[in-house]
Amino acid sequence: MKKSIIALFLAGSTLSFAMDGYVRLGAITNGNSYNSQEKKFESYAPTMSFELTQSLLLADVGVGIAYNGKTSGSDMATVPAYGLVKMNLFPVGVKPYIVGKLGKVLYTHDSISGSNPDGKYFYGAGIGMEILSLQAEALYSITKVDGDRRGNDDLKQVSLTLGYKFF
Repeated sequence: MKKSIIALFLAGSTLSFAMDGYVRLGAITNGNSYNSQEKKFESYAPTMSFELTQSLLLADVGVGIAYNGKTSGSDMATVPAYGLVKMNLFPVGVKPYIVGKLGKVLYTHDSISGSNPDGKYFYGAGIGMEILSLQAEALYSITKVDGDRRGNDDLKQVSLTLGYKFF
């Protein structure tokens, strides 16, 4: 009994130090700004995020916070804080994964006069790949907002980010 308690304690303490931290930079655009004739998105804004994850078998779970800049279609910037689950498909060498994110919008800023939107919640799904300490991810996200005078209740965005694992 004592040996199993000690083994559990050692395993738990080892896992507590196995956290990964990522800093990511990229571009975000509105989902409806895709021009089908030119086959490209028309407007971009910067996005930055910081994430901490913990590995559990084939999945990583963690938390993150991001800044999504103002794109010309929405003129709305948001700061969501979220939890994430990242399923590693083949965790050897080049590591492709799928990710799901769900959280709360902490801050919403709109440059349209008289409009004072309040961000409610944020969710998204995407795919990505890790190579050594580098990470690339494409994410489709929806931010629910209230109080937008233009009548939009959903801010649908597509982001492409590149990240670096610093620990």
